[in-house]
Amino acid sequence: MAATATSAPLGQRIAIRNHAVTLLQAFALAVMVFPSDFVLKAVGGGGYVAALIAYFLFLTWIATTLLGMHNPFEYRSPVRIALAGVWLASLASYALIKRATLSATALTGADRWLLQVAGISGVILVASEYLRSIEDVNRVLRALTWGGAFCGVVAAMQYWLKLDIAPYLKLPGFSMNVADGFVGIGSRGGLHRVPGTSIDPIELGVTAGMLLPLAVYLAIHDVKRSKISRWLPVAFIAFSIPTSVSRAAILASGVALGTLIASLSPVKRLGGIAGILIAVAGVFLTAHGLLGTLKQYFLAGTADSSIAHRVNNYTFVEQQVKQNPWFGQGGGTYFVQSIHILDNQYLTSAIELGLAGALALLFYLLWPALAAFAARGRTTQTELRDLCAALAGAELAAVLCSAFFDSLSFPMFVSVQALIVGLIGAAWQLASGKGEGAVEAQPSRPHISKVFDINISRHTSSESN
Repeated sequence: MAATATSAPLGQRIAIRNHAVTLLQAFALAVMVFPSDFVLKAVGGGGYVAALIAYFLFLTWIATTLLGMHNPFEYRSPVRIALAGVWLASLASYALIKRATLSATALTGADRWLLQVAGISGVILVASEYLRSIEDVNRVLRALTWGGAFCGVVAAMQYWLKLDIAPYLKLPGFSMNVADGFVGIGSRGGLHRVPGTSIDPIELGVTAGMLLPLAVYLAIHDVKRSKISRWLPVAFIAFSIPTSVSRAAILASGVALGTLIASLSPVKRLGGIAGILIAVAGVFLTAHGLLGTLKQYFLAGTADSSIAHRVNNYTFVEQQVKQNPWFGQGGGTYFVQSIHILDNQYLTSAIELGLAGALALLFYLLWPALAAFAARGRTTQTELRDLCAALAGAELAAVLCSAFFDSLSFPMFVSVQALIVGLIGAAWQLASGKGEGAVEAQPSRPHISKVFDINISRHTSSESN
């Protein structure tokens, strides 16, 4: 895209974009490697590593816009519409908070909610407006999937060795957030239930389910790397799903991966189905009793205490919503009560942000998925079409699984979902013919992405697909 009167010079824009790619890679790694339980005390619960990078991205986007180094009006992105809906509902709810009736803890939660919205805004805006080629997107995805693979290794150690290294994954200056604390290795149906580097097994499983189609997409198209370096992240991410012993995780992976497989060519579709069967057989052979336990929980219905508890909360939610029906009691102000654990983000948002906020949330989650499908229909480039399908599947998993846990209370999910929305915005730009050329896409200096381009197996680096 040629520079306009309102744009920075071409060379400056390329340098800014390269820095943006690096920051997004750092964010993607931080999300999956450093547990959100560790925070900077001065910032509070929203001071974990990935969130700090997200705030910096937001400030960077604002600064480059105000200084004339970036012109957001050059882009028409559907994901900004979805983000705007969340901001409008959140600000309206925040302005109408009945402060006299809420505790100091609840008011702090309201401030933290706005901080979280600012963080996801930074990720979405930078990813959707600064990534200008498929290679830019792939660099970020490499970091994200390798981070997911690391999380899967941690989960494998927890599941098989009963060894949890997550409490030791903290940077100097960070300390445990007492309000959250580590869940650690749990059990369900006599099996270990592990969180990896997340704060809860369900967060691990759902996030891994969202990442799986993205890792498969890279394994298919990122042919500059060896097969080992492409498919190893797929294996470790896939392993995280059953070891979470979560129904939501199975649903997330089914929807996300199913969407991608359905969009592939017939030959690749058969390969995908065969790969799923092999994976299921591998779980059966290496994790005895896991498939049977998952089957039991799926078929339990309301006989399962967690499902029965969710159903019994509907009356309570109705009573709460009636008190503040349109804009709720304030984002981030509902704290889990032992007898009213909702496990449903839409219900939680109805209480906190009202009916308007719940609709805004549904729009925020669903609209990007529809935009990804629309972008896929606007291009004939196979790699870009598969990228759009993988992103759409991941976002549909977020839409579905938000009905099964309080998704926006889990930092890893929030961060990964925001990055997926941002990448959908980037894919939309590319499908609209607004991407930039391969020469401009090359970085002017070494970047963190080079780490993820290294071939693990030098003997297979010259293979062709």
